[in-house]
Amino acid sequence: MALWGNNDAVGSGGTVSLDYTTLVVTGTGTTFGQTGAAQEGDVIRFGTRGGGSQYFGDAVIVSIAGTQSLTIDSTAGLSGAVISGAQFKVSQLPKFTVLDSSYSAGLTTDAVNVNLPFVGTASTNSPVGFATAFLSVPSGTDLLAGDFLVNGGSDIRITNVSSTQVTLGSTISAGIATGNSLVFKRAMGGYDKLAYGISTDTSSSYHVTHEGWVGVTTYMGAEGELRVKKEVLVAMSGINTATDGLGEAIIYPTPEG
Repeated sequence: MALWGNNDAVGSGGTVSLDYTTLVVTGTGTTFGQTGAAQEGDVIRFGTRGGGSQYFGDAVIVSIAGTQSLTIDSTAGLSGAVISGAQFKVSQLPKFTVLDSSYSAGLTTDAVNVNLPFVGTASTNSPVGFATAFLSVPSGTDLLAGDFLVNGGSDIRITNVSSTQVTLGSTISAGIATGNSLVFKRAMGGYDKLAYGISTDTSSSYHVTHEGWVGVTTYMGAEGELRVKKEVLVAMSGINTATDGLGEAIIYPTPEG
C-alpha cells in the first residue's frame, strides 16, 4: 500500500454515513472499489469545507466490501460529530497527515464568521439557483474573495468580487430581489490546517511555490491579521486536482472558515 499517490480527485459521487463503533462507512449512490473510485489505501474526507457546510475530517480506507460499503482504519482524524448522509471526497494524499493531531485540531477550533461592516443592496434580482449577487461595490470596499454572503440561513463563499457583482461558490437557496439588503461575513478567528494537492503554484496572498502535497495552516496572529503558513509534505508534479465529488473544480484555497 503506497504512502501517497498523485490524485486529489478520486471519483466520489453519492453520500455516506459512518458507524463510529464498527468503522463501517455505508454509501448511497456510491461506487466504492470501481475503476476511478475509492480504493483501499485512499483517504476519505467526510463533509465539505466552506459556505456554511460541515467538515468532519479524514480517515484511511482499509477495506472495501462493495460499492456501498467500506471500512476505515480509525476515527482519530475525525471530529466525532455524527456523519449521516454527508458529502465526501476521496484523495491519495499522504496518509500520515490523518493521524497527525495538528491537522485534526482545526476541526474543533474553526474560524468563526462575523458580520462585515459592509452591507450592500441588491441592484438586480437573483432568483433561486443563481450563483451571482448583483450590487454596487465601490472601489476600496473591504469585500474580498473568500468572504461569505448570508443567504437562506447559510453562509455562501464568495469566489470573485467586481464593481457590480459578487460570484459565489454555490447557488443561492433564497431569491434576492432588487433593493434587498445583502449581509456579508468573514472568518475572523480560529485555527485551520489541511493538506492540499497542488497541481500548479499560485500567485495570491496564499502563494504556494511548490507542486505536490502541501500542508496549509491559517490562523489569526496576535496583531489581528490573517496568517498563512505552508509546509511541503511531498514535492511532486502531476497531481490531479480536476474535480471533486460534486463535479466542481478543486482550486487551491482561500482560507476555509
